[in-house]
Amino acid sequence: MDQTSETGVRPSTARQSHFSLLHQDVGIHDLLNIVHRRKWVIIGTVIGSLLLTAIVLYLLTPRYRATALLMIETRQPTIPTIESVLTGITADEQGVRSEVEVIRSRGLMEAVARKLSLDRDPEFNAVLRQQGAPKANASGSDTVAAGAFDALLNRLEVTPIEDSRVIAVSFASEDAVKAAEITNALADEYLLAQLQAKFEATRMANSWLDERVAELREQVAASERSVEEFRKEAELLQAGGITLTAQQMAELNAQLILTRAATAEAEARLQQLSLLLESEDGVSTASEVLDSPLIQSLREQQAQVERRVAELAAEYGPSHPRMIQLHAEAEDLESNITAEVNKIARGLENEVAIARARENSLQNELLRLKNRMADANDKEIQLRALEREAQASRGLLATLLARNKEVSSQDEMQVHQADARIISRAATPFEPYFPQKKIILGIVALLSALLSLIFVFVLEIRQRGFVSGEQIEAAADVPSLGFVPLLGGHRLTKNENPIKYIVENPRSALAQALRSIYWSLTLMSSIRPNIVVVTSSHPGEGKTTVATGLARMQALAGRKTLLIDADSRNPSVHRLLETPVGPGLLDILRGSADKGIIAKDSATGLEFLTAGEASEDPMSMLDSQEMDDFLGEVSSSYDLVVVDTPPVMAASDACALSRKADTTIMVVKWSKTPREVVMHSLRQLRRVDAYVAGALLNMVDVSKHAMYTYGDSGAYHGPLRSYYAEEPAVSKRSPASKIPRGYARES
Repeated sequence: MDQTSETGVRPSTARQSHFSLLHQDVGIHDLLNIVHRRKWVIIGTVIGSLLLTAIVLYLLTPRYRATALLMIETRQPTIPTIESVLTGITADEQGVRSEVEVIRSRGLMEAVARKLSLDRDPEFNAVLRQQGAPKANASGSDTVAAGAFDALLNRLEVTPIEDSRVIAVSFASEDAVKAAEITNALADEYLLAQLQAKFEATRMANSWLDERVAELREQVAASERSVEEFRKEAELLQAGGITLTAQQMAELNAQLILTRAATAEAEARLQQLSLLLESEDGVSTASEVLDSPLIQSLREQQAQVERRVAELAAEYGPSHPRMIQLHAEAEDLESNITAEVNKIARGLENEVAIARARENSLQNELLRLKNRMADANDKEIQLRALEREAQASRGLLATLLARNKEVSSQDEMQVHQADARIISRAATPFEPYFPQKKIILGIVALLSALLSLIFVFVLEIRQRGFVSGEQIEAAADVPSLGFVPLLGGHRLTKNENPIKYIVENPRSALAQALRSIYWSLTLMSSIRPNIVVVTSSHPGEGKTTVATGLARMQALAGRKTLLIDADSRNPSVHRLLETPVGPGLLDILRGSADKGIIAKDSATGLEFLTAGEASEDPMSMLDSQEMDDFLGEVSSSYDLVVVDTPPVMAASDACALSRKADTTIMVVKWSKTPREVVMHSLRQLRRVDAYVAGALLNMVDVSKHAMYTYGDSGAYHGPLRSYYAEEPAVSKRSPASKIPRGYARES
């Protein structure tokens, strides 16, 4: 029963090459084919990314940006004597960048915030709350000082334009009008700040350049010296407009108040401690006792002694020397604690006494200063007369200085011009600058397409299953027996039967694929095979459907065919043929039945033998002499014997039966069964010297299979589909005989 290939050599080893995209010579056509094959993944990813991005962009609050242009100008001073004060801004790069920092200064931001009342603007209040700034009071000044200008700085962009003296000032806001208004206000405040700085410089320069009031200043100085000399003689010295005596009284009064408060506090603490001392439980709660490190240490030692007493009480009696020693230690600790508490009480008494003495001293000193203050008031009458003379001199000096400034301002007004000007005020923007929807959507579309392409190629590289017979031949070194299609990508429901379908549609692609299996087997060997084992690596790959379909097709072709269900662990032939469970193969091998239990399929004439009653060790029965004798008998009685075995990875039954058969068919689920598993199963079969005729791809989605570029791609699909009839000969069918579009995986 052992068969060899046409070359006379039984394949015993397989190449261990891992057939994947990484090991192929991939061309541009192959890459385009991969993209076409996975186009819906790419399209779905791009569309999903665009929809998600569009939703996010719709939820984002748009922001508008307004821009004003300032140009820095240099001016030559018209008064040479104050050139160092009124020199204009330099036009070099450092000068321009310095003005950029001035525009971004916090003081300028605060001025804009106060001018436009931005502390009451909900947009900026929201920003401040997120930053954890304090809430504004009624005037709003706290909010401005704490965060309004910070919010402005975050929205402000000041950029010097290259190779020019122009500075672009931009501000972003959720309101277009507000953005332009704040930008223009900032530019105006900047120019105003420059003018204020120049006016201040002019005032300071005129104060020391005025030589016409020198004599008057000397007179004022003399008057003021007279006042100070009398004040010194009368001991009416002042500091900040207040006499030293008054200052001393104020300081003593403040110290007296603090001393009285300290005295009251010390007395209260002493009184509280005295009350607590009267109660043994209360003294431990006094703050002075709790804060004492020594008492805390004694308390800890006392707790340890009490814990040891409690631990030894059960072991020793109260009269035990150890117990007496522990009680003595406890009493010593208690006395030490009491002594320390008494020390604390005496310390508080001393503290109260010191506070009372200090209070009496301050009261006496304050009384002395009051008497001295009364004497000083009499001398202040003459002092006021001298001060009025000095005040008159100062008033005259001020009048002359004011007139001098009025005259000077007429001549120097030309220098009080800002060193910058606005060359373009900010206009209200019509389009938001954020978010840039078109640009963002374009970038998202590009990135999502790129990522989806990478994902598609990763999926292609990591594809573990076989998708073509050429792959099986290259990777496993076994011939390809073709493939069985999964028509329209449809899986049958539980009530639909693929075996019925091939009988009702003998010209269908499914029937033709099952019919071609036997023809391929005859080409693989020099003689026509008689016993064919159909197996797979894993359950669910459709081996039982293939075995039953192959047997039915050959029975319809006029060959006397026997189908044997050797998968006693999970028998399925009787379900496909819709027959009740009865005695079967294992019963014959046990001797409890004979070949008379072989049943016959009325639709095709196929004879079949179910698995029979399950056994705890079916392997020992299938690999027995009884099985050899049974196969010898049926091989001489039938043209073809098809044996459905358990999966190779599930049990060794398939290996044992493959040794007894003429040839073995390995059923591989298309694109699902891992290649390593298939190759391992083939090695298992070759170890037992089984002849594997080839591998058969099962449950092939012909529409997806046609997208590949292998030689067998497109079979049963496209133009070739017209060669197969999917409808039965009758024109109308009842609902109960609805044509299934494919077949289900093995039950």
